[in-house]
Amino acid sequence: MSSTINRWSLTKKVLPQHTDHAGVMWHGSYLNFLEEGRIDALDKVGHSYSKLSEKGFEIPVVSIQLRYKISFFHGEKVFLSSQFKLENKIRLNCKTLFLKPNGNIGAEAIIGLVVVRKTNGSIKLVRELPFEIKNILLMLEEGPKV
Repeated sequence: MSSTINRWSLTKKVLPQHTDHAGVMWHGSYLNFLEEGRIDALDKVGHSYSKLSEKGFEIPVVSIQLRYKISFFHGEKVFLSSQFKLENKIRLNCKTLFLKPNGNIGAEAIIGLVVVRKTNGSIKLVRELPFEIKNILLMLEEGPKV
């Protein structure tokens, strides 16, 4: 997961609600930005998360590793650069870099996701991905069309 060719990008701005009292981006805001980046990538491949939910599918986070390197501050732009990789046919890993305007890495996250299906009030891990869902995940892995 290191090529820049198949990376999804999203630009955010650190707003007052994203910071602590010192104007430093609060650690919980990184998680919100990560979620927005994943939802945005799904939208860009033509499949909204809400449509997947309507069909009974969810893609919850099952693991997260977040390394902070350089702080972001109120008013600063944050460039998210994300890359997806389908592992073991059921796990989707997403590596995201939080980049400063000068290109330096402010933070790095690795998130593990799985597909679950909600049926009859229960939630079950999908071990055999339906063609449509697997295709969506492979489009995320392939990256944006240039």
